[in-house]
Amino acid sequence: MSTAKPKGARPPEKKIGPFAGGIGVAIWINTVETDAGARQIRSITVAPRRYFDQESNQWKDAPSFRPSDLPALIFALQQAQEYCYTTPLPGDESNPDDDAPGAQKPPF
Repeated sequence: MSTAKPKGARPPEKKIGPFAGGIGVAIWINTVETDAGARQIRSITVAPRRYFDQESNQWKDAPSFRPSDLPALIFALQQAQEYCYTTPLPGDESNPDDDAPGAQKPPF
């Protein structure tokens, strides 16, 4: 598994974590094309739990989380939600992200 970033890869807008086991959340700004033109939206990714495989002598991503991972996941997701609902998108200082409660959504 390569950890090298592709050329021109952009960093996330905000990272929360990593916590124990590598768990964390990243908030990204993406540009989508709509009938009204280009529009920015946010998306959130959850970093997998990491573990060291002694047989292969490598770090790997776990396909699941443990119950003890839930507090960190809940905390990170709550922080991401607060950030998205309270931080306007760049260039749109008038209103927060389109998925905020009560936000007007475009018809697409």
